[in-house]
Amino acid sequence: MFRTASLILLNTALVAVLAEGAAHVAEWVHPVTEEVAFEYAPYRMLRMSRAPWTLNREGFRAQELEMYRGKFLIEFLGGSVCLGVGTDTGKTVPERIEEALDRAGMKHAAVLNLCQGGATSAQELAIFIEYGLPLAPQMVLSFDGANDLLHPLPMGEDAGANLPYRDREMRAGFAGHHSWTAHLALARVAGRLAARTPQPVHGNAVDPETILDSYLYATRVVRTLTTEQGGWYALVLQPTLHYAKPWSAGERAMWRERRPLDGDEASQYTAGLYERARGRMAGAGEFYDLTKVFAATAETVYSDSVHFTGSTGYKMLTEELERQGLMGQIAARYKNWESLAWQRQP
Repeated sequence: MFRTASLILLNTALVAVLAEGAAHVAEWVHPVTEEVAFEYAPYRMLRMSRAPWTLNREGFRAQELEMYRGKFLIEFLGGSVCLGVGTDTGKTVPERIEEALDRAGMKHAAVLNLCQGGATSAQELAIFIEYGLPLAPQMVLSFDGANDLLHPLPMGEDAGANLPYRDREMRAGFAGHHSWTAHLALARVAGRLAARTPQPVHGNAVDPETILDSYLYATRVVRTLTTEQGGWYALVLQPTLHYAKPWSAGERAMWRERRPLDGDEASQYTAGLYERARGRMAGAGEFYDLTKVFAATAETVYSDSVHFTGSTGYKMLTEELERQGLMGQIAARYKNWESLAWQRQP
């Protein structure tokens, strides 16, 4: 019996090693080409190093930061949805707003996209303190929610709210952390395979109120820092496929493939968490709720739970922000800023 078990274990290890080796050979013969690449950055977790759009030297989808000084500056904080990750999504919300401001004659207005893929509100706070706050923005918007709400268990893989998402795995994935010895370890191979299995909805879940408390705390700090400098702050809750949208056939098939065992339960959990979040955030200051923006369309908008395919998503989100009065708020503050700037001239 012991000999049989040993042979099974040995064969399993051999198969894993061969598979791992074959993957490396395949990558060597046909290198994987990715449009987006990251390097590790402490506190903010990720710094983009390659993308299909222009990056500044700090890894943001923006001009160099000194170019924004002296302007009526609007800053966006957020994750990959605000950043623009998706499939043929067209122009992002920050880009669309900047174009609208230019058309409206606000020539000295600029929109700075400080979003990074995977960022939670705690990481956005770190980014804001280091890069956004020194520019003394007139307006700051946290366009986020999904990372904070869905990263912790049971939807994600974090054991706590607002922690860096799979930080250990991401750190290990960057150059200098790989070795053939590590790849030959069966435990490491098995661990990576197990990590791809979606977490069940039940078991070791982070309490929803803890998640919301953590999220609102980080955004409240951003609000305080912004207003203390005389700026204006708003929280923008991004939508998800699982809340208030009739699914298309493509979206339903995508989710079935991603969560074949507990997809319905996971979706219901997400919808419930978003409902609680909306209630809590409504009393947290200036708030733009985008969660129901796709409630009237059954066409395919999402490529996964939160990212978009095609330009419909960003177009509708921008239109909804305009409908809820964001452009009017910007125009009023811009007019006041321009008047004060004129008075300061010698």
